[in-house]
Amino acid sequence: MAEEPRIINTFQQRRQLEEALATLAATHAEAELVDQVRAIADRFSAELLVAAVQRNLGTTSSQVRGGIGHLCALLPPELIVPPLRAVVADRQHAPLQRTTAALILERYLGETVSPALMGDLAGSDDAAFQSLLEAIEEGRTNRHVLLEYVTQMAEHPVDVAFMVLGLLDRLAPADRVELLRLIAQDQRHQVARVAVERLAMLAAAEAGEAAHRALYVLAQTLSPTLAELCERSLRKLQFTGRRFQPPDPAGWHALLSAADTGGFATLWFVHDVTDPAREDGALLAFVLAPADGVLQFSGVETMEQTQLPSHGKVGDLVNFDNGGGKPALLLQIPFEVGRALVSRTLDAWWARDAQADLPGEYKLYNDLLWQFAPAEMPEALTALLADEVTTGLEQPDFAALEAAAGALIEHPIFAGWVGWATAVWSTLQPARSGDSTVNTAALTGVVLREIDGLPNRSLLQTTMAAALRMQALWLKLDREEKMSGHAALLARWMTALPVRKNPLLAGLLHAGLERTLH
Repeated sequence: MAEEPRIINTFQQRRQLEEALATLAATHAEAELVDQVRAIADRFSAELLVAAVQRNLGTTSSQVRGGIGHLCALLPPELIVPPLRAVVADRQHAPLQRTTAALILERYLGETVSPALMGDLAGSDDAAFQSLLEAIEEGRTNRHVLLEYVTQMAEHPVDVAFMVLGLLDRLAPADRVELLRLIAQDQRHQVARVAVERLAMLAAAEAGEAAHRALYVLAQTLSPTLAELCERSLRKLQFTGRRFQPPDPAGWHALLSAADTGGFATLWFVHDVTDPAREDGALLAFVLAPADGVLQFSGVETMEQTQLPSHGKVGDLVNFDNGGGKPALLLQIPFEVGRALVSRTLDAWWARDAQADLPGEYKLYNDLLWQFAPAEMPEALTALLADEVTTGLEQPDFAALEAAAGALIEHPIFAGWVGWATAVWSTLQPARSGDSTVNTAALTGVVLREIDGLPNRSLLQTTMAAALRMQALWLKLDREEKMSGHAALLARWMTALPVRKNPLLAGLLHAGLERTLH
């Protein structure tokens, strides 16, 4: 009888574990999925988790499949890899169980699976079609399921993607559109192109309005080659009298942070809740550097109004506690200006690498951003972001440059820049506080000359010039014309002056040294 309580406890834990895994199907974001998986891993023993993974390999839920993949990555490899390999090799298991096990081994555990082990599944698509049907059904209430499905598809060879495209033909036209929009953003050009072509055919026939919208959205976010394919399809539709009418962006607003020394800024797009019962508020959060095409993204479209920053007037400053312990200072900017910044970032992204893969959640939620009329930035703001440099005939006005640098260093949005300079000094470890003999000007000069001799000096200057242009934009939007002019002036001369003669760098390092010493 002594074993009975232990058996009962184990049974209860197993049931609780199954319930916890089932809740993964309701997650609406990758971060939420990962957080729940970590909680499960902390709560249950490795022995129970390995057994649960094996029991759930046949799940038709893309979310649960992704969740158990993340779970396997948290387990000791020596415990989880052998049973997964055994499932892949055992032809008594269902095809879906074997393909899921192989996917986890390759995608989440970095293991290699021999193609010979899966050779008997070639030509069998029954399990794949069932999985597709389940994803479509779940995706009606949780779009993130479709993203997880496409993400897993992308881990397989191209022929699997084409098989999925073929299976989509069995579905009702309206059920194909959202998956085709996601597949059209596949990193593999040949796969994406076919998805765009399928959308064009649907737009001209059965699923006209939804497919038309998808093409319109994709034309604003795909690589230039694929965007042109979308635009050609849209023009053909216009010739037949079909024209997409962009909706009014009512309820949307944008918030922008100041830029750091690397040119990175946070940009939020917020859509207020329209139906409290549905909690349909949206937050699309970017970290971007428009000049370099660097883009990070996370998105949620199931938020309560209390979780969102308030919708103020353009020019309002918003202190928003995002749970990180330090409130974010964001400036309310025109919605179209924010979208134009993302568009510029995408242009630079594709110019840098036409095969680059955009963040998964951006692919999912970008239809919310690009369903509207193409974004246009006012000419005055565009000029601030232009990569303007001095001519060799111009002479710097050092008095004006020093005055501009001094004013900006005192401005609150440059506090992080002074922090950057302080970090530079912390690595050099100058004499600490109380030493009145420290010659800050001399020390600053030494460091400036050292930077001038670095092989990556020009990268520092180019990056900081781009960051200054972003600061000039922010200040202009904040209606600080004079400060914006200061930032634009310093940006113009950032790459033209030697580092040792750059007033802004000298001023930042001096301020950072003063902070370090005192």
